[in-house]
Amino acid sequence: MDNQFSANIPVVEWPMKEGVWTIEETLRVASAVDDACRRYGYFFLKHHGVSADLIAAAFKETQRFYSLPLDHKRRFNCSVQSQFLGYRGLGAERSLMHSGGEACEQYRIGNFVETPEVEAAARLCHEPFSRGTILFEELVKVGNKLMSTCAIALGLTETFFDRFMQAPMHRLGLNLYTVGGGEAIGNSVSYAMTSHVDHAVFTMLTQDQTGLEVLGVDGEWVHVPLLPRALLVFLGDYIERWTNGVYRGIPHRVREVPRNRMSLQYKHRPSYATVVAPLRPFVDEDHPARYEGFDTGQQYTDLLQSLLAR
Repeated sequence: MDNQFSANIPVVEWPMKEGVWTIEETLRVASAVDDACRRYGYFFLKHHGVSADLIAAAFKETQRFYSLPLDHKRRFNCSVQSQFLGYRGLGAERSLMHSGGEACEQYRIGNFVETPEVEAAARLCHEPFSRGTILFEELVKVGNKLMSTCAIALGLTETFFDRFMQAPMHRLGLNLYTVGGGEAIGNSVSYAMTSHVDHAVFTMLTQDQTGLEVLGVDGEWVHVPLLPRALLVFLGDYIERWTNGVYRGIPHRVREVPRNRMSLQYKHRPSYATVVAPLRPFVDEDHPARYEGFDTGQQYTDLLQSLLAR
């Protein structure tokens, strides 16, 4: 069934087969995705085709990296030169909701704009994560399929969004939340990651321990359970802007963790410097544009620099 529920989170199932879907399968999945995106903005995705063994290997690789001495991890610090790929230490990212920092260690791998100044630094950041890099590539395939499914769900052509994805800036985050992390950096709040909406089209996430919460349609926080072999998908700021609010970007946060928690989060993003604004199919006299354009190039870079300027 496409519209199962797990703790108030809908479950969408892709066909359990390889290759091209039939028209009937495509329309069935698109209908389920559309319902989940319009009503909730988040859902579990099952039968996505990413190997459970690969995900487990990426978790193991992430755990191994974070067990290294701090000086070793800092060799891979993110920077403007690496286009913010690499390591962000505990509390390195400033919170927008309180005076402290985000109580987690973070790492980013993924795509980058290939320039001579950037390439060496960006490629260095991938060295600790060979399995993570393979996982990233598999999640890109899932993300592309989901992107085309969303287009069909919105009544558009399957390739409608392709023009924005010629050189996409997809990213995979490999994050660690440790018990007492907030206290260690002097935070006074009882959650580990500030409530925010991702600067992405959507995010696909798996976690080895619970802790993530998404904001429900009734304004209450929804606990995200562990659902074996499923990815949690939640919508980001970019698809909300593109659809003029038809689909809603979802605030989410991580509460204070009672045990160490790792999460792998893939963010599907358009080409560098795409200006994300309401698109013509969603704007008319009765539905004027509700959002200004957001530049995923310099404007996003400036935002990241401000968050990491501690």
